[in-house]
Amino acid sequence: MSGTNVVKMQRKPKKPDIVTLTPKMAMQLLEANSHNRPIRDHHVKRIARQITNGGWKFNGDTIKVAENGDVLDGQHRCWAVIESKTPVETIIVYGIKRDAFATIDTIRSMRSGADTLALNGVSRYRNAIASALTWLIRWQYGTVADYRAPQNKVENADIEEAFGHHPGMAEAVERCKVLRRLVNPSLVAFFYYVLANRDEEIAERMIETLVNPSRTPINDPFFRLRAYFTADHHERKDPLVTIAFMVKAANAAHAGKSIQVLNWKRSGRRTEPFPTLDF
Repeated sequence: MSGTNVVKMQRKPKKPDIVTLTPKMAMQLLEANSHNRPIRDHHVKRIARQITNGGWKFNGDTIKVAENGDVLDGQHRCWAVIESKTPVETIIVYGIKRDAFATIDTIRSMRSGADTLALNGVSRYRNAIASALTWLIRWQYGTVADYRAPQNKVENADIEEAFGHHPGMAEAVERCKVLRRLVNPSLVAFFYYVLANRDEEIAERMIETLVNPSRTPINDPFFRLRAYFTADHHERKDPLVTIAFMVKAANAAHAGKSIQVLNWKRSGRRTEPFPTLDF
């Protein structure tokens, strides 16, 4: 195009200067800080856990150091390297003007689990699949009952790894999408997937009853589960109660029991622990 400056891509882009940030180097950077910002301990532990578990990957993010030696961006990463006692690869950029701090991380859009699945070729129901995998991870690690705790946060890297091990979750979500007007399909899909790997017949019976209970006795466990979903239908259901009731209904169905009502006493004098599958 005449009169237009065109920036040409280099055929061999210059590689960044990647350094191995050791715990000793991280401490040196932090000791040079003249103004330490407040540290969020749970965030440090979250990063340290990723490093220790092998979930931390070099992604091009930089540690930014001001002209006076202040760490403008990267304090939590430095503390995480120290806490995990494990070096990581990173890029350190020196000489940033101190007044540039206010512009750091102000326009970044957080990546979601659905974004991660898109990079893995998933084109349909990405949000639902990511959510179902998140609940599966919590189930596998026994953190469902305390899923809101900061230390139990599920990272995008965890979702990506889980999808690699459980590609069938996409099919489970597809199977449960028909229930979207009744219940959160991600919750049902996660549990349907777990149940199908224990007893496929029971799993299919649950879905079929939730879809069409017309030929099912009213004291059937899955009929009672559907009754819970349809009661106060427009009111948002607590995911913990939903999962607990699905587990209890599945246990009763597998044992051939009839029930009058689903109940989980999560508080009070006779508090019950979070239920687990008995088969």
